[in-house]
Amino acid sequence: MKDKALEGKKILWVEDDMFLSDLMSKKLTKFAPTLFHAKNGDEVFATLEKEKPDLIVLDVLLPGLNGFEILKKVKSDSTTKAIPVVLLSNLNQKSDIEKGAELGAKKFLVKALLTPDDILQEVGKVLGVA
Repeated sequence: MKDKALEGKKILWVEDDMFLSDLMSKKLTKFAPTLFHAKNGDEVFATLEKEKPDLIVLDVLLPGLNGFEILKKVKSDSTTKAIPVVLLSNLNQKSDIEKGAELGAKKFLVKALLTPDDILQEVGKVLGVA
């Protein structure tokens, strides 16, 4: 993916692991998206009230509402249902991947199997810039 490939794109990054969030934020800056970060469902929905991201990257294991519950709410709301969602998790069970697809996720990425650069490449593919 080229530098500034995500310029003009808005990404909502939902992750409660601050180390991973900081790492991905630093990597993403080279591609120049507008980045919003949320650590839980409350922050996700507060952001969605103000912003309409082009993509949501959503961790599955979160405090409070989990990623599946957040995804279900996002896809059931007429104002947010068209936003593509990429699930990002260490869950690698076929049933979890199928559940994500059934709820409307574009992709299900397993953190342990991918490098941060791989994750960025997948984000670029979903946004049509990779």
